[in-house]
Amino acid sequence: MVKVEGFRSLIMPECGVCGAQVDKLYQCRTCGVKFCENDGSTKDKICINCSEKEKEKHEAEHEAEQEQEHEGASTVRDEEEREEDEEEDRDQDLDDYR
Repeated sequence: MVKVEGFRSLIMPECGVCGAQVDKLYQCRTCGVKFCENDGSTKDKICINCSEKEKEKHEAEHEAEQEQEHEGASTVRDEEEREEDEEEDRDQDLDDYR
């Protein structure tokens, strides 16, 4: 869009995400795209695309941590069950011996 003021024309910058022509753009700290205030966090200087990628990455890391914690808990339970079974077997062996 060309904005005409008197004899001078100003070309408004275009958002690299949505294509809108706006007065002010912000540069994404992650990918470098220039985005408008509707297409990212102006405070964090990150475009909506990179923001979504970071969110997905954090969610995946959180899921992996939860799986590791769950596996660790399962391992402890399995070990406790194995120990109980071994103790029962020893008791049974002692009863058979008597």
